[in-house]
Amino acid sequence: MVGQSPPIDEARFCRRRYNDGAGRNSIARPVNFSSEVAMKRLLPFAILGVLFLPLPAAAQRTQSARKYLKHGTQLFEKGDIAGAIGQFDRALAINPKFPEAYLNRGKAKRASGDLDGAIDDFEAAAELAPQLVLNNRDVAQAYINRGSIKSNRLDLDGALGDYDRAIKLDPNDAEAYFKRGRAFLVEGNSEFAIADFDRSIALDDHNPLVYAERGLAHRAKGHDTEAQKDFEHGLKLNNDLRLMIDLHLMDLQMQMKEMRRRQALVHRNIA
Repeated sequence: MVGQSPPIDEARFCRRRYNDGAGRNSIARPVNFSSEVAMKRLLPFAILGVLFLPLPAAAQRTQSARKYLKHGTQLFEKGDIAGAIGQFDRALAINPKFPEAYLNRGKAKRASGDLDGAIDDFEAAAELAPQLVLNNRDVAQAYINRGSIKSNRLDLDGALGDYDRAIKLDPNDAEAYFKRGRAFLVEGNSEFAIADFDRSIALDDHNPLVYAERGLAHRAKGHDTEAQKDFEHGLKLNNDLRLMIDLHLMDLQMQMKEMRRRQALVHRNIA
């Protein structure tokens, strides 16, 4: 048509100017907007596909073991000890090197009264992850409880071993020093007993029984003045416990007497 410019092929014009170097910085290449929109729409589905890819077998086992651990912990908190132990058993069947499962099963076994089983689990946890059992009151208490049972049976070597382990796990446990001091006292080692009672009192000075037993240890060494001070201080802390403390000391003295008899018998047999 006369007076009208011929149509321009814009794409060819842009390519020519770009290739000629005339507008490399000012003219952009044509963008395929439909492709960009499609990619944006597909991106969420691609992410979901990655998230729901099947896990490797090892990862699946770990996930299953942790699920049983979580369920067992919930049952334990509800008071279902047997159910909790069953869940921890299943976790360990999947992953025998799962320290948290050993630790929690040990707590459940201790709650059920199975101290030997609890301690076996705590030792397994300690071997796999030592930091889990350090300064752990539940673990230390299991050794203290078993040590007390052994001490009452006059298995003093076994008791002292358990108390030593408890103190190694939690060096700030006043009860562990108190109970070990008692075992030393029954054994006849008053000096070691007093040292442990001193440490227990330094950590917790509100237990009248510690003063009473330290008084007994002082009396065994002939320290009558120190013994009397300890007896009086123990009663001052709680005079209502006078009868209980007296009975406790009588029982302790009977254990000491029986231990002397056994030791004399051993020496006589050796001679």
